[in-house]
Amino acid sequence: MRVLTALPLVAALAACGPIRSTSSLIAADVEVEAASTAGAQKTAVYEYTAAEAYLHQARVAAGYAQYQASEEYADKALRFAQEAKKKAMAATGKPAEAQ
Repeated sequence: MRVLTALPLVAALAACGPIRSTSSLIAADVEVEAASTAGAQKTAVYEYTAAEAYLHQARVAAGYAQYQASEEYADKALRFAQEAKKKAMAATGKPAEAQ
């Protein structure tokens, strides 16, 4: 009887990995696109390139069902993309958006 009670809990916990990973991937993808729109490819080359590389690696890890690694790579991509966007906006004289 205990096994039947614990089964839904185990199933719910197993589903958290893909959901959190996907959420992190989407957030990172949006921020990389925002950095690109701000012109980060030319004004924050290192940060933008790192963001793209980490985002790619996050997608690869998700493809292999390594959801924790995917989430970690996506979080790194997000941070680099935010920094790239910030530098790009500073270089072009655009006001920074409220976060």
